[in-house]
Amino acid sequence: MLKGQINIKEGYLSIIHEASKLLSKKNTLKESLKEILKILYSYWDTPISFVALYDKETSQIKIVESFGLTKKEMTKGIFKRGEGVVGSIFKNEIPAIITDIKTNPRYLNRINLLKRFKEEMIFVGVPIKVGGERFGVLGIYKEKSKNFSSDDAIKMLSTLATLIGLTKKMYERMEEERKFWQEEKQILLNSINKDVSALNDVIGISEEITNVKKTLIRMATTDSTVLITGESGTGKTLIAKAIHNLSPRKDKPFATINCAAIPENLLESELFGYEKGAFTGALSRKRGKFELADKGTLFLDEIGDMPLMLQAKLLNVIQDKEITRLGSEDSIPIDVRIVAATNKNIEKLIRLGHFREDLYYRINVLPIHIKPLRQRKDDIPILIDYFLKKINKRHNKNIHIKNTALKYLINYEWPGNVRELENTIERLIVLNDRDIDEKSLPNYMREQGMINDIDIKDIVYNDVPVAIEAIEKEKIQSTLKQTGYVKSKAARLLGYTIRQLDYRIKKYGIHVKKI
Repeated sequence: MLKGQINIKEGYLSIIHEASKLLSKKNTLKESLKEILKILYSYWDTPISFVALYDKETSQIKIVESFGLTKKEMTKGIFKRGEGVVGSIFKNEIPAIITDIKTNPRYLNRINLLKRFKEEMIFVGVPIKVGGERFGVLGIYKEKSKNFSSDDAIKMLSTLATLIGLTKKMYERMEEERKFWQEEKQILLNSINKDVSALNDVIGISEEITNVKKTLIRMATTDSTVLITGESGTGKTLIAKAIHNLSPRKDKPFATINCAAIPENLLESELFGYEKGAFTGALSRKRGKFELADKGTLFLDEIGDMPLMLQAKLLNVIQDKEITRLGSEDSIPIDVRIVAATNKNIEKLIRLGHFREDLYYRINVLPIHIKPLRQRKDDIPILIDYFLKKINKRHNKNIHIKNTALKYLINYEWPGNVRELENTIERLIVLNDRDIDEKSLPNYMREQGMINDIDIKDIVYNDVPVAIEAIEKEKIQSTLKQTGYVKSKAARLLGYTIRQLDYRIKKYGIHVKKI
């Protein structure tokens, strides 16, 4: 392409044509603007040109791309709405031609270009707009000449500015769509991650915990009532939250009430709410847990301690799916999934007349039993490792458990289950500034650990991760033997994929007999 004084009428179509071809390519907006300004220089001999766009955050018009300007000069090209010729073009949406830039007060010379011009120059600027939406200003500098036509120049630049405006609008729309799909992707990922992370806190590799996890995944998608049983401290609340977070109700409320911790005369109002004046002290209306958990999950902890009178009302709520506030006669429909938990033997309570049999059958649709920690010793090293990392981080420490202490912890009965284990690890970390050996353990724990010194396959535990790997290796070997070394069956029982099992077989150097 030849650079020179081409008559605007002759070059008009060429400039627009070249710009249109350029804008149809998959460039960034910045790259497209730069190339358009190069086209103006090539076809119309404009030594300096720029595109200034409106910044909504600062309410300023800033030069974002140029031809013939240095980066430092571009940083000076900032105008307020109505300020100077550029600001006026943007504000009034009217093109402008300044033929006397050296003396015209409207020309601010903010970029300090006058000293660079040896010839007499003209400034032409047009608004970049599409419909009623303004985007900025397209400005050019051109040497005065006899064949220069103001009308044709403005027509051509205005057409070019419209193309730039359309391109800007297209890129904005593409960016909005990109952000929209990015947000949709993130929502989906969060949903998937939430589903996965819902089980992250259910720690353990024992067969019992593996089966619990599988059961949780199967039952979570239903709305059936769940009854979780197990000794105190086994993690029933954790299981209840996992059920909620795995379910379609995960974005709705999860409300908890401890039926053993609240006096009988207050428990009813906590569950069902009350109207103003329903009883002495009821100064305003209060919504109960059922209303607060609407469309979500209500966790009734220690339901075995619920008074018989309230058991009858709860049975009616489950059957009718509606509640009545204290002091009101109006029924309120509710949509709540109930998850209940107890450390009591409910069947024994039924025989003693302390629990309604019909309510038991209503809440025991999907039962989950959490075995005590003493019956799943495989999980103890995993839990110790988990709590060590968690509590060390909380207290900014790096305490480890020595092999001399680990065996005592594994052999201890843990009557308080996981809760007692967590509290013990925290106490050991807080009270010690060095790695924990058997002397750091309480006397009762060492005494019981020696009495219950069960065979743990004669493993030498250097640290907790090694203990975990040793237990996992032993479990894989045992399962392979149990299944006749059929890897597909062993993987299914262990909860692994074939690839995961193969990785562990290779990692631990396990010999697989050929049948």
